[in-house]
Amino acid sequence: MTENFLTKLIEISQYYGTNPQYIIAGGGNTSYKNNEYIWVKASGTSLSNIDENGFVCLSRSILKQIKDKTYSNNSAEREEQVKFDLNQAIVAPKHLRPSVETSMHDIIDYSYIVHTHPTYANALLCSKNAESLTYEIFGDDVVYIEYTDPGYVLFKKVLERISKFKATKGYMPSVIFLQNHGVFVGANTLEEIKAIYANIEEKLSSRIINNTFDASVQHTSCDKLAILQKYFAEKSLISQGYIGELINRFIEDREAFALISKPFTPDIIVYCKSNYLFIEKGANERDIIKAINQFGNAHGYLPKVILIENECLAIVEDSASNIQKVLDVFLDMMKISLFSENFGGQNFMTSEQISFIDNWEVENYRRKVSKGL
Repeated sequence: MTENFLTKLIEISQYYGTNPQYIIAGGGNTSYKNNEYIWVKASGTSLSNIDENGFVCLSRSILKQIKDKTYSNNSAEREEQVKFDLNQAIVAPKHLRPSVETSMHDIIDYSYIVHTHPTYANALLCSKNAESLTYEIFGDDVVYIEYTDPGYVLFKKVLERISKFKATKGYMPSVIFLQNHGVFVGANTLEEIKAIYANIEEKLSSRIINNTFDASVQHTSCDKLAILQKYFAEKSLISQGYIGELINRFIEDREAFALISKPFTPDIIVYCKSNYLFIEKGANERDIIKAINQFGNAHGYLPKVILIENECLAIVEDSASNIQKVLDVFLDMMKISLFSENFGGQNFMTSEQISFIDNWEVENYRRKVSKGL
C-alpha cells in the first residue's frame, strides 16, 4: 500500500500538474522529505499523471555531502561530477534519475516542496523590473534569485540566500522566486502549499490588465503551410498550423515576432529550442525552403516553431503528441511575453544562458525522456 505521505505527494503533484497555468508538459517538480529520506520527481516525468513509480527516494545524509564538496571549475565536468554524487544518494529505484533540482528541495526545511512555472509569476520573473516588483508586491518574506544556470551553481546560490534569510528572520522562507525560471513553494501541509500559491496568483492577477482575450486556438491551413508540410514530410516530420487571437498578436510582422524571438525560460528551450523562424507574407516556395535551410545551417537543427506572417503558427515535430507539447509551451511563452508588459516589458535569456541549456546533458536527457525515447 502506498504510504500516506506519498499519496499526498501524488495528490499535490497532479493538482498543479494538470493545471496549465502552473505546469506544462514535463516541467516542474515536487518532493516530500522526512529526517532520513527525500522522495523527488524523476527527471522528465510529467506531474499531470505521476504515480508512486514516478518518484526517486534518496538518502538525505549522502545528499548533504554535495554542498560541502569542491567540484571542477569546468561547467560540463562539474555537472557530471554532481550527477554522479546525486546518483550515489539514490535508494530506489536505481533506474530513474532524480530531478536536477533535488539538492534545492533538500535544503528548504519544509516537508513538501512544489516547484512550478506559473504563467503569471513568469510574466513577472521574465520582465525587466522583476526584482524590484517582486519585493514591492510580496514584501521581504520571499527570496528572489537573479538568473543563475540550473544545477549545482543555482543550488549553491539558493543555499547562500536562504541561509542569510534564515539568519536574519529566524525562519525558512516559504517562497523562492527564480528569475526567468519559476517558483519554489515549501510548507508542511498541502493546504498551506495551496494557500501560498493562491496568494501569489491573486496578487499578480490584480496587476495584469491585458489578459481578457480568447486563448483558444484552431487548426488552419494555407499555401505556405502546405509547402512546409511537404518539405518536412520528406524528413519524416509532421507539421500543423494554428490560428487564434493570441497567435495573431505575434504574427502581424517582424516587430511583433521580436517579442517572442528568444526564450524566456529553460523549459522553453527544452521543448521549443532557442530559435524560431519567421516567414514573411510575400515568400514563395523557393524563399521558404531557402529560409529553412539557412536556419538549419545557422543553428544546427531544423525549426520546431515557424511563424508565417499574418497567416498562422506552424509547429514541426515527429509526432502529434510532441506537436501538442511544443504548441502548449510556445503558447504559454506568448502569454508570458504579453503579460510581462505589465511589469516593464520582456526580458529574454541571454546568449550565454541559452548556450548553457542548449548544451547541458541534463536537459537533453529530460527532453528524451519526455518524448519517450
